[in-house]
Amino acid sequence: MPLSTIKNTSILKAYDAIKTSFWFTPCLILSLTILGCISLLLIDLYAGLDSLPWLNSLYHANADITRDLLTTVASSVMTVVSITFSITIVALTNASSQFGPRLIRNFMEDSSTQIVLGVFISLFVYCLVLVRMTDDFADGAFLPGLTIAGAIAMTLFGILLLIYFIHHVSLNLQSDSVIDNVYSELQSSIEQIFKQQKEEEADSSTDKKQVQTTKQADKKHEQFQFQSKSCGYIQAINYADITNVISKLDGHLDILVNPGDFIVNRMVVMTSNIERFSEEDKQTLHECFTLGPKRTPIQDPEFAVHQLVEIALRALSPGINDPYSAIACIDKLTAAVCDLTQKSFPEGATYDDNDIERVTYKTTSFENLANIAFNQIRQYSQSCLAVQLRQLEGVTRIAEQANHSTHWSFVYHQKLMLEHGLEQQQLVDLDKKEVSSRLQTLTKLLEKAKTLKS
Repeated sequence: MPLSTIKNTSILKAYDAIKTSFWFTPCLILSLTILGCISLLLIDLYAGLDSLPWLNSLYHANADITRDLLTTVASSVMTVVSITFSITIVALTNASSQFGPRLIRNFMEDSSTQIVLGVFISLFVYCLVLVRMTDDFADGAFLPGLTIAGAIAMTLFGILLLIYFIHHVSLNLQSDSVIDNVYSELQSSIEQIFKQQKEEEADSSTDKKQVQTTKQADKKHEQFQFQSKSCGYIQAINYADITNVISKLDGHLDILVNPGDFIVNRMVVMTSNIERFSEEDKQTLHECFTLGPKRTPIQDPEFAVHQLVEIALRALSPGINDPYSAIACIDKLTAAVCDLTQKSFPEGATYDDNDIERVTYKTTSFENLANIAFNQIRQYSQSCLAVQLRQLEGVTRIAEQANHSTHWSFVYHQKLMLEHGLEQQQLVDLDKKEVSSRLQTLTKLLEKAKTLKS
């Protein structure tokens, strides 16, 4: 389900928690399996399938052997479940130590792992239910042939699933796969957040908005300040409900914080030109902020960017020393920033039904996201020329797609800082030639952009 289709921030938070849990999908599969087992038992009891000649082998087998088979399958499956959990814990431990503890979220979000755990637990419970729910099973008076066939089919499917799971984990533990998965989440997160924020903004004409915004600005001589009642990271803000409250009171409100910001007690998070609010309205406005102990990608486009940057910084640390992973992160970040040059960012305002601006809120900008993607890696890569050269190449790719003054401003400042860092190093002639070639290419692009502006 796309996050942009969900408006209620509490539901958004619950949806995100469920999506990254190891209990919801397995419990859902377990419930469906129990219902399926009961349904098959009822079919066996009342459908009269045991009288069909071509199903004779299912309904006239040896009861003791069948019972032993089910018991053996159940005990074997529990062994497989313990192995599966062990593999999962090893994967999480490796992800935490090599890529950072915040990357555990991505592994927990993997639907394949959740499904595998659910299927194996369900197979164990299926066998137990099948043995315990047949009163005449031990005497051989009744054999639920179709239900037993279901257990055999699930067992064969479980064997194939185990092979797939081992392959899937082996593939997902590779750094290139981890980086690509985080990049995919970054693209999806930005797309959904931008779409959601633009849907919150009323679809009205620009001229009308400008006139009404000016009228509201005249009212801001006296501001009512809203202070936070608790501390934590802002995970989501319900802009629609805030707009409804302010529209009802015929005023204007400024939101001073962003999803992803950490707020403390008594911190001013909103100001309004309305002089007084009822306690009910105050409570409603405070409830529009969803807080939590950690950042999430619900409405925070910087979240996945920070994840890629963290992988790169850990790869550049002396303990890991893996510049190839850092270069892969730079490539993905470059691709993401290039895509951002083609996007229109939310304007940071919502309007009521009469096209009057009611709420102004902070939004992320191109320069903010691009600087987050490049600054820390540049600061930590002073001793790794290969990473610096790849950053220089990345900035060149961005310059080739730049089409706005903010894009060129970012390119210009990154070029200056990278050039300054490279000048501090003692480079051999061949390395100097490589650096000079990339800087000349970037300089030509900047001069070309300056010519086009003039």
